[in-house]
Amino acid sequence: MFSIIPDGATYREFVLLKDGQGILLRVAVPDDVERVAAFIRSLSAESMAMRFMGGVAGVSRKFVEELCDPNLRLRACLLAVEGEGEEQKILGLGNYVGGGGAVAEVAFMIGDAHQGRGIGTLVLERLAGMAAGAGYLGFEAELLTRNEKMANVFRDTGFETRRAMEGGIIHVQFPLSAPEALRERTDLRERVATANSLVPLLRPRVVAVAGASRDPGSVGNIIFRHILENHFQGSVYPINPKADTIEGVQAYASLAALPETPDLVILAVPATKASALAKRALERGARGLLALAAGFAETGPEGARRQARLLRLARSHGARLVGPNCLGLINTHAAVQLNASLAATMPPRGRVGFFSHSAALGVVILQYAAERGLGFSTFVSAGNRADVSGNDLLQYWDEDPDTDLALLYLETFGNPRRFARLARRISHRKPILCVKSARSHAGRRVALAHIAASPRDDAEVEALFHQAGVIRADTLEDLFDIALLLSHQPLPRGNRVAIVSNSGGVATICADACETHGMEIAGPGVVDLHAMAMPEHYERACQEALEHPQVDALIASFACLGTCDPTVVARAIRRAAVRAEQTTGIAKPTLLSLMGMSGAVPVGSTALGESGGRYRTFPSYRFPESAALALSKVVEYARFRMQPAGRISGYADLSAGEARRRVEQFVEGLTGSAPAALPEPELRELMAFFGVPIAEAAAPAKSKAPQVSLNLSADPDFGPIWRFHRQGAGSILRITPLTDLDIADVLERLRLRPTSGLGETLGRLTQLVEELPWLCALEAQVLIQGEAAATGPLPLQPSLRLTFCQARSVSK
Repeated sequence: MFSIIPDGATYREFVLLKDGQGILLRVAVPDDVERVAAFIRSLSAESMAMRFMGGVAGVSRKFVEELCDPNLRLRACLLAVEGEGEEQKILGLGNYVGGGGAVAEVAFMIGDAHQGRGIGTLVLERLAGMAAGAGYLGFEAELLTRNEKMANVFRDTGFETRRAMEGGIIHVQFPLSAPEALRERTDLRERVATANSLVPLLRPRVVAVAGASRDPGSVGNIIFRHILENHFQGSVYPINPKADTIEGVQAYASLAALPETPDLVILAVPATKASALAKRALERGARGLLALAAGFAETGPEGARRQARLLRLARSHGARLVGPNCLGLINTHAAVQLNASLAATMPPRGRVGFFSHSAALGVVILQYAAERGLGFSTFVSAGNRADVSGNDLLQYWDEDPDTDLALLYLETFGNPRRFARLARRISHRKPILCVKSARSHAGRRVALAHIAASPRDDAEVEALFHQAGVIRADTLEDLFDIALLLSHQPLPRGNRVAIVSNSGGVATICADACETHGMEIAGPGVVDLHAMAMPEHYERACQEALEHPQVDALIASFACLGTCDPTVVARAIRRAAVRAEQTTGIAKPTLLSLMGMSGAVPVGSTALGESGGRYRTFPSYRFPESAALALSKVVEYARFRMQPAGRISGYADLSAGEARRRVEQFVEGLTGSAPAALPEPELRELMAFFGVPIAEAAAPAKSKAPQVSLNLSADPDFGPIWRFHRQGAGSILRITPLTDLDIADVLERLRLRPTSGLGETLGRLTQLVEELPWLCALEAQVLIQGEAAATGPLPLQPSLRLTFCQARSVSK
């Protein structure tokens, strides 16, 4: 999506088109002159006429050389390419040229065979980011009225364009900013493109196992056998030049010999052979690669180079890669039934998508989940996450109608800022449940050793999950407890819970756990049916509790005395739940604690004629504390879900573009990489651009007004991070950007009124942070006014300090 690119001269990014094909966007350099000239010669007369506003047979050598001579303050050209080395092929390009003012002229050339694929839109967004980083405030373009394809590019991006027509020519002009419409459209494009890019991996029609072997203990044989045994609905081919058949299936000597093009090629070979085999697979037309072997980045510099080579191959051919150093992937859908993993059995079909960093742990989780009655739609073991990450799977599941719950086992974040952006949106539609390990120093060292990635401190992770609505499970057992509840019961409408039990001691423990986790015992409260309670007693008590208007959820526990069948009690509770919903019209979650039983307890029957399967399976917990904890996590998520999606506050009186120009000039004059503080006169002017006042210096005096400290620092992975502190209220950590809901939450936790004025100050500072990617740190103090409502943003104290540095990389 559109974001300011502060160092466009080194910009390179692998992006996905709407059909899922990957391409590389990079800045044209002098070495590209011949390649660009050949691309322009390949364009049709019609395309040349659209670009140059009339009949043009060709372009001069000087024109091409200027395209390939980047000077972002004057001009830049962005290439969309596929392939690598001498085989690189240009699919399209876009460039801007400045005329000394604040607005640059932008134009595009897209190859005839690639028009309509979304290349122009992606190039425009990134060019806008580069131009904004170079100090430009807007773009303008001229096109013929019959150039509908390019008109669509400008119209579909979401930029707020202004148009004027004269003499068959359309003049388009728009500011380089990110209105909400632009964010929404780019999010949608990215989501669809990412989901489509994973189809060859998760829904392939043709699979080839390169390295399939007759040795029953080899990885290649195990993977191939698992695909066969689980009745994959497509075609699967073993590749082995030394075997005629494998597991009774004809083997092929090479990928080139296959009778049809594979969508997915599984690289069941040692790390040293993976790249060569991947190259042949990609040349054969594969769009998905699954690399199983270890021996890559987790082993050191040589392995890292080997992994980088494998990734370059995949991306240069527009393909996606799972792994290396991973377990594999699974899709249980009836139309797919693919078990391309080392897991011996296919997990039961369900509506949970599962992504795991750890390969071995992934197998254990699949087995344990099956034992507890948790079914999966898809499973992906990430390994080193050279390409496909949890962020990609989140976008796939967001689009997948067969997945209702995303389950993540993470040790690190590949891109926490992107995760936060995706999770904020997805959590309002589908719950995201995560175990984030590597919380301790020792755990982080272990994670670094086996997945070649460095985990971050836990405070940032907690802030990210809180803002994004992600449900965090502290243990794997908690993960399953919460997942069972989300999979089989409706979301609660509040935190009021009733408890029904045949044991006073168990009921007391359950009540203690509920209140400890922030829930309120309400309605009939705790109902003790005593030890000899019969199923009909449970049915009556549970129905009364669920029908009570002050009850949002029910926990029913049963301690079996002697020889008994707890499922008889479960069926009685089910009847109560069905009748209560029929009476009230409200579905309320019901949790069981059948002492000694855990998992999903099937108690289904159609005797009452209810539709759907919500009351055919209940989550049951071995102990009542587990049920209370699981319910409290879901209550917290339901509260998040009830809120409207947060929005970044917009203010019409900002001069963000001019502020960017001033800061870009400031950092341009810095020597070396050391951060530098903005001088006081420029600092006041900069804050005025964003409508943030600075108080005048006053005589030294001890103010009794409450004081809030605002500190922003730039984390290399999480991006800018806010820390707010008020004496007596403690400190709060939040990631950027801050939405209106984030700001309201901060004010509440700092024990400040919404009308204090600090909210508007934080809203304006949020836009400052988004518009100035060179910002390294901000330190400020704010004095809170009295009881009267503030009429504008609160002023920052004169001790304000802003530190900037030259950007060395693009943080997406």
